[in-house]
Amino acid sequence: MTAMDTQTIQETNLRNLLNTGAFRFVDERTPWFPYTSGQVGPYYVQSTTVEKDGVAYATAIQSLVGLIQAEFGAFDAISGGETRDWDFSNPVAIALRKPHLKMYKDGKVLGADIAGKTFLHVADLNNEGSSVRDYWKPIIEQGGGRLAGVVSFVDRMEDGFTVLKKLGIRLFCVVPLDARAWGVARETGHVSPALYAELVARQGNRDAWAEHALLSHPDYFRRFHHDPKTRAKAARIINTYTRISADLERIVNTP
Repeated sequence: MTAMDTQTIQETNLRNLLNTGAFRFVDERTPWFPYTSGQVGPYYVQSTTVEKDGVAYATAIQSLVGLIQAEFGAFDAISGGETRDWDFSNPVAIALRKPHLKMYKDGKVLGADIAGKTFLHVADLNNEGSSVRDYWKPIIEQGGGRLAGVVSFVDRMEDGFTVLKKLGIRLFCVVPLDARAWGVARETGHVSPALYAELVARQGNRDAWAEHALLSHPDYFRRFHHDPKTRAKAARIINTYTRISADLERIVNTP
């Protein structure tokens, strides 16, 4: 698959994501979004929104299949983890006529036999790589199989690439959320020039962006911490950004 092919696929699927409302971006009311890693960022993405449009969904699956056929050699089966991965891994397995393995975080598995098989994992989104590291790879290995690679529909371009590379796992994606992707979002009018600059700046220095966003909106963080529904997430944020943790503690303890 050539660079031009991958760029076309990235842009086509990104437009579909934008048009189906996959993204929420920071604005005056929401200065940052919390992520499961404990980090905060300028956007939230839900890749399964492409299922709102049958053509967009079919394009996503066709793109995953094409990427797999171009980049991966022989493997025995497709795997997916609970639950959003299944929206992509199941139809990809059907298209490639491969056995499909559904995995749950509690260790339960359904579908393909594992012992002696090589798996390619299909994911909706790659972020920190923690689910693959902590759940999917161990489940496959405990069953006597091997995880050879991961293909995600969307990649947030965070730490997941490094995590999976250290595990010896090949990683590819259809829609990398890189500077080029944000350029497309700007050209299509989905983000303003100012927001585009913010998105690119955050890619250059995630910690600096987060520290500024958190400390510049103390009332927002205080409300986030005081809300019982999000208090645990706030505590995770404080533990993540150790350089400003004392400042964040002072914010939440201010009447």
